[in-house]
Amino acid sequence: WVEVELHHVDLGIGYELEDLPAEFTERETDFLAARFAGHPDVPPTRLTDGTRAWSTGREADAAEVTVTGPPADLLGWLAGRRAGAALRVEGGALPTLPPL
Repeated sequence: WVEVELHHVDLGIGYELEDLPAEFTERETDFLAARFAGHPDVPPTRLTDGTRAWSTGREADAAEVTVTGPPADLLGWLAGRRAGAALRVEGGALPTLPPL
């Protein structure tokens, strides 16, 4: 399901991250935030879409970076499909994520 949905977006035929089912977007954001949790190359990061929030990155050894944006943009950035230009960042620069 994950591969089909994300590669459908990758085809460039007009199906965008915003077209993904909300359930899918939330599930994948949960999964990807968990995947980067504890990663030594990702600073402590709080993600929020204004309603929900996720923590990811290495253990807090410094101030947390907060990344805020619409669900599709958060997922796009976490999945490496968007650069994060539509996201608002507080407390530092937008973290560079390692490849999936």
